[in-house]
This record gives sequence, structure tokens and C-alpha cells, in this order.
Amino acid sequence: MTIERNWNIALDEERILAVEGERLMRVLGRPDGRAAWDAALEDARALARPAACWVFLPVEGIRHDRVVLSDGATLGGGPLAAVVAGATDLAVIVCTIGPGLETRAREHSRGGDMLRGLLLDTLGTWMVDALRQEICRSLEADACAAGLRVSTALSPGESAWGLADQTVIFSLVDTRSIGVSLGASLLMTPVKSLSLVMGRGPGPLGREGESHCDYCTMRDRCAYREHRDPSSGKD
Repeated sequence: MTIERNWNIALDEERILAVEGERLMRVLGRPDGRAAWDAALEDARALARPAACWVFLPVEGIRHDRVVLSDGATLGGGPLAAVVAGATDLAVIVCTIGPGLETRAREHSRGGDMLRGLLLDTLGTWMVDALRQEICRSLEADACAAGLRVSTALSPGESAWGLADQTVIFSLVDTRSIGVSLGASLLMTPVKSLSLVMGRGPGPLGREGESHCDYCTMRDRCAYREHRDPSSGKD
């Protein structure tokens, strides 16, 4: 298993404001709102502890809509099998920005500073997605250097691929190394964490060069999708 903590997660204020829209702009138009935003940015940069762990597992084949791994474990449902078709192995990944940011957001909210807590929570969501993109770019670069190709990455719960496979993912990756656990409700702790998979192989794969946004059940009404960094390509 690979564990990596050296990630450069940037917060692009211009892009965030473009997506969050007029409501956030109105907040920042007030002196107290601008101060809360600047403080939340400072908190986010200071408190985030990005980390990821992953394993590459050989793919035995595809059975109906599920990917069968060499140890007998299966993952699938929704678009997953079609997206990673042709892969010889599967990267199973869990990442997080750690608990510090969400803990501070709760402290602000409980202390009466609801705005700063909300802004910090918003920034945490942006940071964990930026971490996902950085991981996928890194794995794609490694694959390319080895003469391999990678599929589009998918996360359970963001498409018709359901959350039930979280239990399989957590059985395959020792997430204790980065401080992430899975609860009975299939939600992760820390909350600002993500699981995802990506196919890898020497030949063409089912779907390449797309974003997980293309498979999201909210894609037709999500403002964020229009503002994704076009250089991110794959997540």
C-alpha cells in the first residue's frame, strides 16, 4: 500500500467565488463578511492535513456490472464496470484533509460565529475535491511514464454506483494509516474524506479523460461542474 502526505492543495479564490455566486459575493461585500472569509481562508490553509493511501489490485474480469478482483472481492453497480473496462488492475484510493478543519468549523458555529463556520466548511469541501484531482493527476503521470493508461475515476455515492461498496473499499485499503474510518451509515470520518477507484492498463479503457462530474446524479443542476479546471480532465 502507498501512503502519501505531500500534496499541494491550492485554494483558487476566483474560481470559488465564480461557483458560489452572488450570495457569497453579497456576503463579501460587507466588512464583517470579508473579514470572516479572509479568516476562513487562513484557517483552511493552516488546518488542512491532506493525505492519501491506495493499493493497485489485479482485475480478474467483469461479471455483469461488477468488477471482479483477483482476491475474489467485487466492486460495481452503476457505471463503474463500463468506465474501467479493459483495466488490468484497479487503484483503490482513500484520501482526506484531516479532522482539523471541520473541527474548527464546528467550534465557530457552536460559538455563535455561524458565518465563519459555514465558510470554512465550504472551503473544506473544495480542498478535498482539489486533493482528489491532484491524486488522479499524479497516478495518471506515473501510469503514462510506465506506458499505461488510466480510466476516469469514480467515487461511490456520486453516481448510480451506490455507497454500499464503501465497505468493500475499506476492506481493501488500510485507512487507519491516514486516520480515516467508516461508520455504520457508510459515511467517513473525518467527513472531509473521499474514496475513489481508477482503472489502469496497457490498452484502451472504457472511459478516459472524463470527470466524475459526468456521472454525477446532480450533473444537470450543479453550478460547480461548469467551473471545473479544464486542465483537471480526470479527477
